[in-house]
Amino acid sequence: MKRIWQTIITLCLPLLLCGQVQAQHSGPYVGALFGGNALMNAKASDDQGDFILKFKPALQGSAVIGWDFAPGNPAGEGRVEFEYTRRSNPLDQVKLVEGSLKGSGTVTADSLLLNFFGVYHDNGRFSPYAGVGIGAARIETSDLQVAGYPMSSDSAVVFAYQVGCGVDVALTDYLNLDLGYRFFRSTRPTFSEVNGRTLDMDYSCHSAVLGLRLGF
Repeated sequence: MKRIWQTIITLCLPLLLCGQVQAQHSGPYVGALFGGNALMNAKASDDQGDFILKFKPALQGSAVIGWDFAPGNPAGEGRVEFEYTRRSNPLDQVKLVEGSLKGSGTVTADSLLLNFFGVYHDNGRFSPYAGVGIGAARIETSDLQVAGYPMSSDSAVVFAYQVGCGVDVALTDYLNLDLGYRFFRSTRPTFSEVNGRTLDMDYSCHSAVLGLRLGF
């Protein structure tokens, strides 16, 4: 992953130092984004009561396909896109009333969202944006354990949404660098535990992303 970041910076830096790009792309585009994902401490509950799941930060990746609106479009300045994202965070600790125990396993979310972003264009290279996305996520618990004891390996499909903001940097008339932030959340998924109980948990995360979009 470190090599990917180095490659992107090496390719984009000379373009960032060039003069202003005046043209604004309109029409279809594809793109990819990579970033860091911090899954927030999740309040969870089962038949035994409430507890907290703490996770380690991890990387995430996204693929997008969308449409840049033409200047003067009645819908406004911006873009609409479908976004697939995969997030996978290792479980670090389980905090009980009695104290904290070591956790292991991962929680993975595969989401498909329809995003709407409003973009402010001023004929310069940098264009700030903000928007929302709605869709669904498949959230999976993979070999979750507490102090070495199995807890859950299951999956659930739930409603999901996100809000985001950032800056588009025009590298050429058709290539854009995306520097952004996303807050992603879902409704509470319900999983089966190995002992037959049900496990409910919160799922929300903060992400910083860097990506490239290519128009055509």
